[in-house]
Amino acid sequence: MRKTLARTATAAVIGVAALGLGGGVASADLVTPPEVPSNPTGADYVNAWNESGTHLGAGVFGAVSSAWAGAIPSIVQGALGSVPA
Repeated sequence: MRKTLARTATAAVIGVAALGLGGGVASADLVTPPEVPSNPTGADYVNAWNESGTHLGAGVFGAVSSAWAGAIPSIVQGALGSVPA
């Protein structure tokens, strides 16, 4: 009984956490690539580098949140067992 309750509670917590954490990342707007002027200074290169890192991080977290969003039906179905359609 305790194992079943613990597994169900764990699946529920993971599902709620995935919905809560993934929603903010998945709803992010598209971003534009950084622009470097025709006569760049060192600061322009640094700003372009920093913006590129930001975009890379946003892409990685977007992929993770999409994976979690796709996993939620599997988690719920696994917790509830096979539910007839």
